[in-house]
Amino acid sequence: MIHLVAASHGTDNPQGRQAVNLIREQLTALVEAQAPGTYTVHEAYVDVQEPSLSQVLQGLPSGATAVLVPLLLSPGYHTEHDMRQAAAGASHLTTAIARALGPSAALAKLQRQRLEEAGWDGYGDIAMAAAGSSRADGREAVLDQAEVFSTLLSRRVPYGFVADIEPTIEQAWESNQAEYISTYLLARGYFHNKLTKAYQRTEKAVVAEPLVLPGEAASAAVIASVALERTNEALAALSA
Repeated sequence: MIHLVAASHGTDNPQGRQAVNLIREQLTALVEAQAPGTYTVHEAYVDVQEPSLSQVLQGLPSGATAVLVPLLLSPGYHTEHDMRQAAAGASHLTTAIARALGPSAALAKLQRQRLEEAGWDGYGDIAMAAAGSSRADGREAVLDQAEVFSTLLSRRVPYGFVADIEPTIEQAWESNQAEYISTYLLARGYFHNKLTKAYQRTEKAVVAEPLVLPGEAASAAVIASVALERTNEALAALSA
C-alpha cells in the first residue's frame, strides 16, 4: 500500500473546505482507477486545520511508502520547509515529496474557464491575482504560470499578489486598468474574499472565481489529475 498524503493549506471558509475535500475525493477515484487497491489518500494540512502532516505521517505503519502531495499551487515555505521537516521526522517511512501543482497548462485552462464564466468575451483586459510567497521560488512559479496563461490567451497578462508582496495585484491592475481579475487561487477563502472586497464590491473589476468550487466535480478532477501527475513523478524518482 502506498500512502498519498494530500496536504492543503487549510482554511476557515466552509466552501473552501468543501472544494478541497472534493479534490481529495477525485484523487482517490483516479488512483483507484490507475491501480486498484494500491493507494490510500490521506487528508492533511500545513496550517489552520488538522490533522497536520506530522500527525498523519506518524500514524502510518513502519516501513510504508508515503508521498506528500501538495494541494498547493506553487512551491514555497510550506513545500520547502513544512513538508521536508515532516518527512524528515518520519524516519519509519520511505517518503517522497511531489511538486506543487503549478505552473500548469491545465490550471491555465481552468483560469480561462472562470474568466469566461465571469463574462469575459476575449477582449477585456485582465490581471492575474495570486496569494503570494515569501520565497523567491514561489514568486517565480507564479510568474511562470502568468506566462503560461498569457500564451494560452495570446495576450500579456500582468500578475500580482494579494499579500503585501511586490508586484501587488494593485500594481498589476494599474498597469492596464484591467476589467477582469483572474483568480489564481485553489478555492474560496481569505484571499478571494479580500480580492472581492477590493475590486468587485468597488466595481473596479470583475473578480473571477477560484479554480475549484464546492460541488463542482469537473474542476476538482482537473486539479486531482495534475496532483496525480506530480505523484507519479515523485514515485518514479523514488524508484530510480
